[in-house]
Amino acid sequence: MPSPTDTQQTCTVPLSDLSRRATGAAQWRLEKKEDAQTPVFHYNNLSVYICGEESFRQIADDIKKAERSIDIVCWGFDPAMELTRTAGRWKRGDTWGDLLRSAARGELARKQKVRVRVLCWYDSLGAALGGSNMPGYRTDASYELKAAPGRGMAAALVPYGKLPPLPEPADPKDQREMFNSHWYRDVVAGKMEGVSLRTRGGVHADVLASLKAEIARTRGATVGGIERAGLEWMATHHQKTIVIDYEGADPRAYVMGLNSVTDYWDTQAHRYNDPLRGENFEGSDKDHSVGMGWEPGSSGAPTLKPYQDYACRIEGDAIVAVYRNFVEAWNKAEAKGPGAGAPASGEIDLKAPPPRLFKNLKSRCSGAQILRTLPDSEGGERSIARLYYQTSSFARHYLYIENQYFQNTDWARALKDARQAFVQGCSSASPPIPLSRIPVLHVIVVTPTPERGQMVPRTHDTVAELGHGDSMPNQDEEIRKALARRDQSQKDMAEYKKRRAAHDARGTDTALYTPYAAMEPPPSPPQPLSDIAQSYVDAGGARDSQKTRDLLSQTLGMRTLVASLWTYDAEWREDQLPIAKRIDEEKPLHARQQKEWDDDQAAKKQASARTVEAGGWRVYTDTRMPPTPPVDRSQQLKNAKALRYREIYIHSKLMIIDDSMFTLGSANLNLRSFAADSEMNIASDDRYKAQDLRRRVWKQHTNKQFDGGADATDQAAMKRTFNNWEREASNNLTNKRNGLSLTSFLVKFLDERTSVIRLG
Repeated sequence: MPSPTDTQQTCTVPLSDLSRRATGAAQWRLEKKEDAQTPVFHYNNLSVYICGEESFRQIADDIKKAERSIDIVCWGFDPAMELTRTAGRWKRGDTWGDLLRSAARGELARKQKVRVRVLCWYDSLGAALGGSNMPGYRTDASYELKAAPGRGMAAALVPYGKLPPLPEPADPKDQREMFNSHWYRDVVAGKMEGVSLRTRGGVHADVLASLKAEIARTRGATVGGIERAGLEWMATHHQKTIVIDYEGADPRAYVMGLNSVTDYWDTQAHRYNDPLRGENFEGSDKDHSVGMGWEPGSSGAPTLKPYQDYACRIEGDAIVAVYRNFVEAWNKAEAKGPGAGAPASGEIDLKAPPPRLFKNLKSRCSGAQILRTLPDSEGGERSIARLYYQTSSFARHYLYIENQYFQNTDWARALKDARQAFVQGCSSASPPIPLSRIPVLHVIVVTPTPERGQMVPRTHDTVAELGHGDSMPNQDEEIRKALARRDQSQKDMAEYKKRRAAHDARGTDTALYTPYAAMEPPPSPPQPLSDIAQSYVDAGGARDSQKTRDLLSQTLGMRTLVASLWTYDAEWREDQLPIAKRIDEEKPLHARQQKEWDDDQAAKKQASARTVEAGGWRVYTDTRMPPTPPVDRSQQLKNAKALRYREIYIHSKLMIIDDSMFTLGSANLNLRSFAADSEMNIASDDRYKAQDLRRRVWKQHTNKQFDGGADATDQAAMKRTFNNWEREASNNLTNKRNGLSLTSFLVKFLDERTSVIRLG
């Protein structure tokens, strides 16, 4: 990957002869010729929304006010997803399908017919493997198949309204399936006037070329066969954007991490069991809440799991880049069927955005860049990766990462390299600036439990770079055992060679002379390290986590923390658990049996003693076995306690640095998002927006306790905040292990699984 010097503009900063000081500026934006496709847009009003409830409410409001067009790019699209929700079962509010259909018919607030275009990623292999990003697309509702066998997709060939209606299903699950199936069927067949749909699949050949180039640039980025196949054949178009009324009087756009699928709707309260999120049949019921055995199952809760993510609403000239991305992608997508719509037309000049984009702005504007990852056949852009490497090199006080996949080891190493260069530059100044006078860099990472066990190795490699390999203790231990076996084997071979050399020298060193050394077989040669262990070594691992943290602190002035987010059931009681009741029942039963056996043994001993005292023989007549010890149900109790908690799934792709810049969007911090999938992020160097977002996010995660204050670049304030976060995360992990209440969402990251297979 690029180094910071590859992405930064060089400049000359004058140094005062009197004060021997200079003032420079951090370069948060990409400004070199290589980034011509990512110009800086200066006139924007940006609004960042946290979680699905407030994000989708604002999106629904903008859709209702649309006058001319709605253009959507998404990874997944669920027509039955409600953007706004009230109590009850599905439908709980305005759905995507109803809103878009009503907009096209001119039935919304403006009473104008609106052109609607939806571009979604769809891959037949992904669908065959159980993908659910387009529920109802190319499928029939199970209710319809049972009620009218043979009807199915043939309905698309029948003139609209000619098929006799089926009875309305009573079950919300059947109603929802029918809604999605019919919505997609009508759009594809061209029966929904004004609404067009196109899909696009992965570009496999491009992914192979991208991976080869990426591996050549990075350190420790070896990609094995299984991982390479997954990246190649399951590469996705992962962008999530909306543009409304681009050619109208009031254009606005969104760049998001949120998918337009019902799983991603949640409130900032992240309640343990919230009916508004939807029932498990509405989305994916996989949950991270049941400990080491969670992968195939769920928490058992009846509602979908909590989600954390963001959306950025744009009013201003940056919309031109979001719209251009839509137009290029729409026109390259294959147009299938009457519902595919016409190609998008119009000249789009990034250097001359139409004035209508920013004529209605409020006075204070924000600068913004629109960044992408694109396959080579669609432009070959890698500006998201370039931004991550560049901006993190300027971090001086804090760097906050909230990301679904914290799996880019090369980026973590580049962060440390940049910090080392900064520290060395300070120490070589005249006069030198000691480490004690350099601001401490606080690195806070918030990431979820990897959703698959095969993601454990890459996550472990990356957190280990920051001194947190012990947050994945069993993976850490397996690697250490492999390294210890290798080291012992090398030691045995060295000692053998030493003994053999002494023998060959005919005993010149009598202490080492072994007369039978010539007959001693050599030990087996050291076995090659596994790919996982070798990758750990190549990535700079193989050292104790605490020592790594100490080294980062003592030599680079860096402190690091890795945490997750969890919520809990406030009404839960341990004494009401079935397993706890069973333990309570078994304890007195075993105690009674043990007492009866002890009393019986004591009585027999007394009887035998009396016999001996009377002159008889000691009698051993007891053949009764002692009572069986109670079954150890501690693991069952531990698993039952784990069900009190649900992990808040962090789907976020957020970075904030020094109250000075932020970026969010669709790109994860992994190889896939930097080189394989198509992605889009927005970045801004508006310090007021960055500071406000940081305070809102930190306040949410810590239950309004530790938001970092008005200025997180104040070293004393940031030190207090970091210490509070460390303590809060550690205490909550202890509470979680013991089945106790959490004092906030923040919990120290812990994953006890292991894997010898790597997937990214």
